[in-house]
Formats: sequence, structure tokens, C-alpha cells
Amino acid sequence: MEGIGIEDSWELAPGLAMVVWAPDELAGLREAFEPDNLRIIVRWMATGCIAYALLDEIAMGTERMSEIVRSVKAYSYLDQGPVQQVDVHQGLEDTLVILRHKLKDGVQIRREYDPALPMIEAHGGELNQVWTNILDNAVDALQGKGEIIIRTRAEGERVIVEIQDNGPGIPVEIQRRIFEPFYTTKPPGLGTGLGLHIAYTVVNNHGGRIDLSSKAGETCFQVSLPTQLPR
Repeated sequence: MEGIGIEDSWELAPGLAMVVWAPDELAGLREAFEPDNLRIIVRWMATGCIAYALLDEIAMGTERMSEIVRSVKAYSYLDQGPVQQVDVHQGLEDTLVILRHKLKDGVQIRREYDPALPMIEAHGGELNQVWTNILDNAVDALQGKGEIIIRTRAEGERVIVEIQDNGPGIPVEIQRRIFEPFYTTKPPGLGTGLGLHIAYTVVNNHGGRIDLSSKAGETCFQVSLPTQLPR
């Protein structure tokens, strides 16, 4: 572009590169147009490409914001009664959207969902707090690099959700205290010690149970919930 006398080519070149225009293609235009016309045409093309790229970014940003708003509403179960028929998979996905800012490029999510998983009767907003607190701890444990596996399956009249990470693991001596209120292994100011206690309380109130197994390279929280709330 500098070779044909286009000013500010460093500003225009990225627009052409974004739509995969190559130097040899510009050379072909050079053969078809006079230099004065070519400079106008290339500038027009580059400006148009940049405009379309900006429109794509706006559309993508709008779609992302809409997704977040939808997920926040579903996450909190706004405008719904205190007890609903809950899609566990949807709750997990909404939680992952909420936590997207913490899921760096080095953290991979692997889903092993049971496609026949039944809906369950639950307090949806409370249940999403369970997934949030467990997933948040798993992400923190990985420190920006690793894998989280989310498994679901049905066992009789119960639904099982397992959230497993391949982080360093939880030392055996503190595993029995992990659900105690105000107990945390995080540095001061980074943890309240209430997250897993809240998860334990919510699961217990739903008539379920939450179990932990952990060793180096494999920590798994298993949540077992009835398909119907206790009467």
C-alpha cells in the first residue's frame, strides 16, 4: 500500500487483513486501475472492511450482553415461584456464563452430561449457588491452567452432579473441615469461608447430600439430589 502512495496505510491495512485480502490480490488491482483511481479504491475497500468488522464486533457484543442478561435472569429465577421444575444442565450452563470472566484461556470445561437427565423439583436460585461456589473453588484451584469436568447422571429417583478438577488437591487433614462455616484456605481478603458451607446447607435442605474426594490431580465434589423435594 505504501508502494502505491497510499497515506496512513498502517491504519487501513488491518481492515483488509481482517477479510483476508492478500498482497498479490492488491497487485492484481494495480494492473486493472490507474494509480490515482487505485488509491481511492483501496482506501474505500479498507474503510468498508473496517466498518463491517466494527459492525460484527457490535453484533457479537450485543449477543454476548443478551446472553449474560438471560443467564442472570435464569440464574436468579426471577419472576418465578420459590419452587420450580429445574433443568440442572441449564443451571450449570447459566453458572458458567456468570463465571466466564474467571475462565481464562488455560481453563478448559469438559461436559459429560446425561442427555436423559430428568428435571428436578428445587429452589432454582438456591441451587445455582451450589454450582457457583463449587465451580468458583475449582477455577481458583487451577490457577489459570487445567481442566474441569462436569458430569451428570440419574440414579433411580436421584440426580447426580459431579464437578471435578485436576488441580493440586485438598490436603487430607483439612478435607473434614471443608464445609465448616468461615473455614477457608484462601489468603485473607480472598475468601469468606462461607461458599462451601452455603452449598452444603442448600443441598441438605433439598434432601440431598454433597461429598468430597480429593487427591493430587483430582478433586471431585459429588452432589446427589432427589427429583422431588421432601414433603
